[in-house]
Amino acid sequence: MIELDLEAIKGIAKREIIKYFRNKNQIFSSMLMPTIFMIFLRPGFATLAGGGDFSSAFGAYMGAGIICLVLVMSGIMMSGMPVLFDKMLGFQDIYAVAPVKRRNVVLGFIVGGALKSTFQCTLIIIIGVISGLFNPFLGVYPSYWLAPFPLSILTVTISILPLYFTIFFGASIYACIGLCVAARTDMTNAMLWIQVIQMPLVFISGALLPVENFGPAAVVALFNPTTYFADAVRVWLGGQTGIAGTNMLFFGWIAIQGPIGYNVSLLLGYLVDLAIIGAFGALMFFAVFKIFGSSLTESAGGFTAIFHKKTADAQKKMYKDLTDEEREVMNILKRKLDGTTMIRTFMLQSDGKMDEVFKIYKQNGITDEEIKKIMEVGQKMMQKRMAEVQKKRKKDKK
Repeated sequence: MIELDLEAIKGIAKREIIKYFRNKNQIFSSMLMPTIFMIFLRPGFATLAGGGDFSSAFGAYMGAGIICLVLVMSGIMMSGMPVLFDKMLGFQDIYAVAPVKRRNVVLGFIVGGALKSTFQCTLIIIIGVISGLFNPFLGVYPSYWLAPFPLSILTVTISILPLYFTIFFGASIYACIGLCVAARTDMTNAMLWIQVIQMPLVFISGALLPVENFGPAAVVALFNPTTYFADAVRVWLGGQTGIAGTNMLFFGWIAIQGPIGYNVSLLLGYLVDLAIIGAFGALMFFAVFKIFGSSLTESAGGFTAIFHKKTADAQKKMYKDLTDEEREVMNILKRKLDGTTMIRTFMLQSDGKMDEVFKIYKQNGITDEEIKKIMEVGQKMMQKRMAEVQKKRKKDKK
């Protein structure tokens, strides 16, 4: 039984979403290519696939493919890259010591990544409606069913829930892939592995082009989970699944029975799509809990770890000639001053502004007696350091 810490999941997901919306350049750049596909390249693909009219049925087919393009690329990249930045900056160490189970941390990242991808898909759908790619007056669900206005409004309403369930479910699965990549690579090689995974998932599938146009390579596309995800989305975006759609492959004998039969085959095909996507999703969720979850117990390293290591080495070198009593005196600064304040006092000392240094010490609860001892020990350390520098200079001259 998985114990869910909803507050932890919500907190991590909220952090990811806040970071995403603060980075306006990321939102714009990630939407640029899908928008170009939606508005400019779709007619060319439509002609290649045999449907040159902008308002043809292939418009809905292509629209679902662009949604898959957005989900695969944003789901993998926008889930994996933030984790890589956290590792680089050493922030992941916080998750390693957080008083929550690792599975909840993993779920927080998955939910955050899925919500970001779902938001991007919403923007693409809006752009599609504005550009005429989808006709909202015919309804999102197959245009054969409840098409006359105003019943089409009911059609749209009924369709939105399963459409977004499918999109969010798919986004969660692709987020798992991104997290697995981030757990076992670094910033140097991440983009390479992301591209290696993204390209086959998108272009060796029925997302952008009908599988029947692939020729012998169609067999490979049928083993690609993106093919079935695109087919599931198309059920709720006009029902144009193509000759090789799941409804035609498994329930073609029902589809040819007229409009009602075609709609029944679409719903049955959608259930098959969900079953296949669910099996792949179960595999991905197991992998992400195993791979990414275990990585949360490892030190992230990065700049923060390097800084702490160098600071610890420098302190060890400075303290080596001090007595235990003198070390305890210097530890007063560590206990009562944070890192930023301590650096500030060092800078003020280098500028000769000792009055301001003493003022900061007293503001942080250091007594006059303690300040006197700190200055005595500090002077001893400074003399020792100057002697080492002079000794090194003499050695270099020789």
